Amino acid sequence: MAEQPTRGGQVGVPLSPYQVQVSYNGASAGIVRGTGADWFGPLDPLSPIAPPDVAGRRFDFAPGYNLVQRPRAYEPIGFGELRAFADACDILRLVIETRKDQVERLRWTIKPRDPVLRRSSKRPAEMQARIDAAIAFLRRPDGRSGWKSWIRALLEDMFVIDAATLYCQRTRSGKLAALQQLDGSTIKRVIDDWGRTPVPYRGAGGAMVYPPAYQQVLKGLPAVNYSTRDIVYRPRNIRAHKVYGYSPVQQIMLTVQIALRRQLWQLDYYTEGSIPDALIGVPANWTVQQIKDFQNYWDTEFVGDLAKRRHAKFVPGDTAKNFHQTKEPDQKNDFDEWLARVICYAFSVPPQWAVKMMNRSQGEQQQNQAEEEGLEPTKEWIKDLVDDIAADELDSPDLELAWLEEEDIDPAKQAAIIDQKVKGATMTLNEARDIFGLERYADPAADKPMAFTAQGFVPIEANIGASPFGAKPGAKPGAKPGAPLEGTSSEVAPAEHETATEEVVA
Repeated sequence: MAEQPTRGGQVGVPLSPYQVQVSYNGASAGIVRGTGADWFGPLDPLSPIAPPDVAGRRFDFAPGYNLVQRPRAYEPIGFGELRAFADACDILRLVIETRKDQVERLRWTIKPRDPVLRRSSKRPAEMQARIDAAIAFLRRPDGRSGWKSWIRALLEDMFVIDAATLYCQRTRSGKLAALQQLDGSTIKRVIDDWGRTPVPYRGAGGAMVYPPAYQQVLKGLPAVNYSTRDIVYRPRNIRAHKVYGYSPVQQIMLTVQIALRRQLWQLDYYTEGSIPDALIGVPANWTVQQIKDFQNYWDTEFVGDLAKRRHAKFVPGDTAKNFHQTKEPDQKNDFDEWLARVICYAFSVPPQWAVKMMNRSQGEQQQNQAEEEGLEPTKEWIKDLVDDIAADELDSPDLELAWLEEEDIDPAKQAAIIDQKVKGATMTLNEARDIFGLERYADPAADKPMAFTAQGFVPIEANIGASPFGAKPGAKPGAKPGAPLEGTSSEVAPAEHETATEEVVA
């Protein structure tokens, strides 16, 4: 029998609520409690039942996740549906091709990561050889197609299914020979116990072990296992609770379906329908057979000129006094513009080509915004991909892809930019004349960068070593600032381990 509470020397008198203290042995869990935590408090969490090694699991995946054969089996939309929608909706397809066209025209090169070597015209011979080899490889990454065709196919899988995949074709010695493209829709991702891509590890004997990280599914069956060394799988939009990427096409699936149904309705206007475009009256005393006979005569008379749906119809009665137009073609309205705007916004492509006229300032603003929000991230995705390939496969972690400044299409703007570069010693006079297709100057000074001053063009070597305190140390007495040292020449000879380089542009 439980002991009765005591209060004021009397047994059995109940305590007040403020005198009752209940403990749930929470100190062992390490949770700090206040004075009122025990009164309808949160209590301690249930003890975990999973092994300690489960810590760090990326997401709550289904048991036996790797046993499912079909890629994207746990996704609401498959690869085939994404590609079908991208091909069926003409506005969406035009936007994708426009973005691919913008990337295709970009000019690039390979440069050192080191800022000093990046700006220098003299680089170590070994580095310059690796730069030339990397540029030669990227000009035909798969050994056949050029860079433009190769990058367009890669961007197609990135924009539509977000599963850009490259197969690393190697020589017998294991050196990378080509980057062949694989259909990303056939690649099923394999995950480890923590929901991540299995990475290579060193086995008991010290040899590297490459576990299967991807499976290629062909004819509905797992055909080939690939490790992270065999293929480069590069989704762009990754989410922590999903295994596959989230492409721009998938983001606007509802809008694309509405646009497709809208297009089908517009197509049906010209191909299907039970309501004729016009009604033409006949005399009221005509019988049904007479109307049918005259209708056949009329249709036969105009066969080949108009579609059958657009044939006029003859009806009896008072309708004969009037001509009735039954349809008013309204094929485009504000809703069509809204659909185009949403699709363009998903890819950050300016929508002015598909909407009503806008003023010039608005068009230029949307153009700049589209390049900043859409084209620049795509360029960064390509740059990261190429940089990783250079570091992991070409043994050149000190090199990177560099985008060159795009030439302005407007001749006046282009001329102003080149003139500014020449005056700022960024470009020589002969380099500027090469751009315009003019004959080079014979004067050697035209091949040297010169800054434009109040006295005219001045070679930049005239200011090398110049100091606000006068001539540099070791100069001849009375020499002007920047004059060469006594017993030296103003020409600087390259070191034995360096070689003069000429920028290679792809």
